[in-house]
Amino acid sequence: MFKHYKQIPLLAATLISFGLTSASPAFAQRIEGLYSENLEAASSFQVGLTLYNRSDFEGAEQALRRALQFDPFIPMAHYLLGNSLFQQGKTDLATDQYRRALALDPNMAEAYYNLGLTMYRQGNVSEAISQYQKALSLKPNLPEARYNMALALESQGRTQEALAEYNQAIALNPDNVGAPYNMGLLYVRQNQIEPAIAAFQQAVKLNPDLIEGHYQLGILQARQGRWKEAEESLRTVSKLDPKFVQAQYQLGMVLSERGDFEGAGDRFAWVANLEPNNVDVHRRLGAARLKTRQYDQAVTALQTAVRLEPNDAMSRYNLGVGLQQLKQYPEALVQYQQAILLNPNMPDAFFNLGVTLEQSQRRDEAMSFLLQAKSLYSFQGNLPKVDEIDQYMQKLAAQPTVPSVTQPLQGPTMIPPRPITPPPTAAPQPPSSPRLIPFTQPPTGAPQKPNSSPPTPLTPSPKVAPQQPNLPRLVPFNQERLNR
Repeated sequence: MFKHYKQIPLLAATLISFGLTSASPAFAQRIEGLYSENLEAASSFQVGLTLYNRSDFEGAEQALRRALQFDPFIPMAHYLLGNSLFQQGKTDLATDQYRRALALDPNMAEAYYNLGLTMYRQGNVSEAISQYQKALSLKPNLPEARYNMALALESQGRTQEALAEYNQAIALNPDNVGAPYNMGLLYVRQNQIEPAIAAFQQAVKLNPDLIEGHYQLGILQARQGRWKEAEESLRTVSKLDPKFVQAQYQLGMVLSERGDFEGAGDRFAWVANLEPNNVDVHRRLGAARLKTRQYDQAVTALQTAVRLEPNDAMSRYNLGVGLQQLKQYPEALVQYQQAILLNPNMPDAFFNLGVTLEQSQRRDEAMSFLLQAKSLYSFQGNLPKVDEIDQYMQKLAAQPTVPSVTQPLQGPTMIPPRPITPPPTAAPQPPSSPRLIPFTQPPTGAPQKPNSSPPTPLTPSPKVAPQQPNLPRLVPFNQERLNR
């Protein structure tokens, strides 16, 4: 599942520079005041505050506990001790200290907020929301509370309320990149693609290095057929993180859709080097190399695909196309025959098998398979293909000898990967335009007409098969939320 942004961390007790969200200046001023008339307590408190601001949370804990031994009624010491414990992962102990602080000073909005964080981390979402509400009742303009309130509401499925809180968080802190990014994910779940794109665009504008935002944009833009924009977004991802395999793969899909099979093949080859057992990548690589007439590379990739998944008819078929182009007719015959055994309703395989048999000077057998191809095309209602086979067979009948090896050749079919949620099958296209490959049962391409020049494989441009934008496999991010 795609990761959210991390919760905004604890409100710090003073203005600090090591990454935690700072409290308001007024709150920072309160810390500088005298909190105890006991000199030992006051001295230990100041030591604890200094160590806390240096990120020495263990040292701060010791100093603050010492201060509370001298004077247990310092709410700010309990609050800072809670922060120090929280930073060390001691959530239960931190919760106790925040409650002690609030018992002594019920107007400490930041303590309610941080108590809400501990409740959320402990899985008590309802109690976390309650604490955030108390914090906001004291400080309605506390952006951290608005943001984390949105996260908590989102986890309860209260989408509209969460969106409202995210909007308020953005209004209070326009630089919070997590809010628009998380809003984008919520819009995706509601299938509101345009608002999602706008939200992700806002996120990457705030942080141009936000890899997840660019990736989500690329996937959504591809879903809408905005191929140029999708390519730009995914290229940005590949520049920011060249080892982001899923982005490289999806970029290859987009380049295929744009007709850049050379670039697509290079992307698939790169992914294949990193994931040598990824059968879908080898299929795509083979089909792309067929399109660019790099037949040796195509055959190598498709042989790997067949080795990884021997029972895939389309890989067998495309391998046959590559071998036939290399004039390795016996090997091509084997692959076409295997494709037919795996899928007896593949007219293109029958067609190419017939052509290959003719090229192998086995005309009688060739005519039999051509007739079977014609029958299947007729059953599918594909009359142009039926006419093409008739013309080819008439040409053969008029020749007393075996014609040259310049034969019509059915083009390769690009195999789409298995998506998480397959959309409906695309409608067949007329032979004059390449057929788009659907996600479920891939169709075959349109055969070339007989001619006197070497045939060019026709590779249908594939539909991009993006992961659901909220469910892609991410490589470089292993945290639930990034720390902003």
